[in-house]
Parts: sequence; C-alpha cells; structure tokens
Amino acid sequence: MPDFYFHVGPRVWIGPDALLRLPLLAAELAGQGRARAVLVADPMLYESKTVDRVRGLLEDRDVQVLVFDELPERASSRAADDALRLTRGARAPLIIGLGGLKTMMIARTVATLGASTVDVDGFLDGAEVRSTALPLIEVPTSLRHGFMTDTIVLLPDGRDRRIRLVRASGASPSAVLVDPLLSAGLSPKVGASCAIDGLLGAVEAYVSSKASFMSDLLLERAAQALAAGLDGLIARPDDPSARSEVWRGSFLASLGAGLSSPGIGTALTFAINSRWPVPKASLAAILLPYSLESASKSRLEKIARLAGLFGEDSAQLSDVDAASKAVEWLRTRLGQLKIPSRLKDFDLTLDRLVETARDARELDFMNYLPRAVSVDDVFDFIKMAF
Repeated sequence: MPDFYFHVGPRVWIGPDALLRLPLLAAELAGQGRARAVLVADPMLYESKTVDRVRGLLEDRDVQVLVFDELPERASSRAADDALRLTRGARAPLIIGLGGLKTMMIARTVATLGASTVDVDGFLDGAEVRSTALPLIEVPTSLRHGFMTDTIVLLPDGRDRRIRLVRASGASPSAVLVDPLLSAGLSPKVGASCAIDGLLGAVEAYVSSKASFMSDLLLERAAQALAAGLDGLIARPDDPSARSEVWRGSFLASLGAGLSSPGIGTALTFAINSRWPVPKASLAAILLPYSLESASKSRLEKIARLAGLFGEDSAQLSDVDAASKAVEWLRTRLGQLKIPSRLKDFDLTLDRLVETARDARELDFMNYLPRAVSVDDVFDFIKMAF
C-alpha cells in the first residue's frame, strides 16, 4: 500500500445561511483594531446583489471593506497584480474571495503575496515567499471548488495565457463558507455543468495512482452525491436540496482529491480555458465521458463500481458492461441537458490545441495518472474529444 498522509485543512461551514458567519470570522482573523478586508469579488454577482449583501454584512459589524471587482471574463494574473497593489496600498490584514474558482485563485494569490515583496510574475516563476500569508476566507458560489482543502494556485499567466500551477503553504484558506443559497442565480444548465465539473474531479482522483483507501471512501461518496445532485438539478432545477447535495459532493470530492490527485480531463479544462474563451464547466462536460473510457483501460474495476454509485443496477453485470453503463449514464444526462459534446462545437481548431496539450502535461498532478502519458498522448486524448 502506498504511504498515506492526512492533513486537516481550513475550517469549512456548509449549509443555508453559512454566509452569516462571515462578520465574526472576519473580525477574528483581521486582528486587533478596526477590522479591514479586501473583498475580491466576481462582478457578475452584482446582478444578484450578492456583493452588496456581503459588504453590508461586514460593514454592519464595523468591518471596513475595500472591494476589488475588476475581473474581466477571462481574468489572468494581471488581475491578481491589480488586486495585490490594492491590498498592499491599503495594508489590509484580511482577504475575502467571493465567486467562482478563478476568483478564488486570484484571492489566494493576493493572500499569499500580500505581506511579501514578491510580485505575481515572480510567484508564478517559482520565487520563494518567506513572509506569512494573510488570512483568507473563501466564499465559493459556483457549486464546485475542487481545491477547497488544497494549498494550490492555478492561474492563467497574463504574459502568455498558459495555465500555471503553484503550490504554496500560504495558499490554503483559513476558512471556507459554502452557502448553497448563493448558487441560486445559476441557470439550470450552468448548475448542472458545474456538478459535472465536480464529478470529473472526483472520478479522476478516484482512479489516480495516488489514490488510497481514505480517498476512495471520500470519492465514492462524492460521486454518489454529485450524481444524485445532478439528477435532482435535471428533474427539479429550482430545488434547493439538489444544489445542497451537489455542494456536499463537491466538498467530499475536494477532500478526496486533496489526498489523491486530479487527472487528464481536469488538466485540459484548465489549459484550454486559460487560452480560449470556453467555460471550464462546459469543457468538463465534454471531457468526462472520454476520461471515463480512458480510465476503463487501466482501472476497469473502479469505473465499473461507479455505475452503482450513479444509481444504475449493475450488480449482475461484468466489469466491462458495468463500466459501459457508467459512461452511458453520463451521456444520457448530457443529452438531456443538450450540452455540446465535442470541442469543435466551440470553434476551436485542432492545430492550435497542440500547445494546450503541452500546457496540460506540465501540470504536476499529471504525474499521478493511472498510466504515464506524454504530450503526444495528451494530444491524442484531445483528438478523441474534438
């Protein structure tokens, strides 16, 4: 059995009205004197008044809030540069991230570098950060956060649009507040795509060569919850219990992936999204069936077990048939959602995706796939999904 390591990460609250804990946490983490915080917020959340609500909650408890919302649709490390300048100029002792995964990653970068003299480009290039990170509270809103418990930053490099991965001890949040009500503004199709994105991370960590008995326990439960939540979102798009189930699955997937490692589909969603204007959740929906089929060649028994976790009757089936049934379950849901099934549906050109294959292969978690792959192997995977 491979070595097993377990680390308890940030404090996490999940449930309706978890957001109401934010003022107390902010006052606790900001230190002595009048509390101040930089709120890194997705500007799309103004429409649902989420930004105003968060700022109001903090200001009502005498927490001074500086809002950084200059996040373009395809934000890169350049946005992190701007947020970092604001943080250092204000000498803010606390960072709060509010939004989707890219917003969380920008907030993590700012928290890691806020008290240092290292710039963002240097950080992405591997410069050592010796100062203590600023405390960070994450408030995710997009129904998934696969790196919730990990000390990782994944950010498009503003210099060349390549996805860059940095592991830094200061990147881990101090606390995470998951309030399913904050995801209510997502359209049914987007919400379902986010659930599939979470499922991609769970499945790939489940079949990873780094998986352990503990990660398997968490990831099997995660896959079960995400599958049930996805079915709930398809059948009852406005049912808050379905969103809560997806968030529970996403949390378990994050715990399990922290003990294991994501895979080729996850790497490609980041690499393609970094260079091209294609939503990461849409990419996950395209790539997950191919990731399942690929994993069936080396982890057949695990893919077969997924069929039962997805709610399919597979007890009397062979592993080959059960694995096929798991893939069929997913393709049926994608058909119901009318989600694009090929990369070419987003006007991507195959010749330009060669560099994306290289970007994905350079991410360190690609070293824990069920079998070793080269850049050419990654490109062959892209061609299957193209």
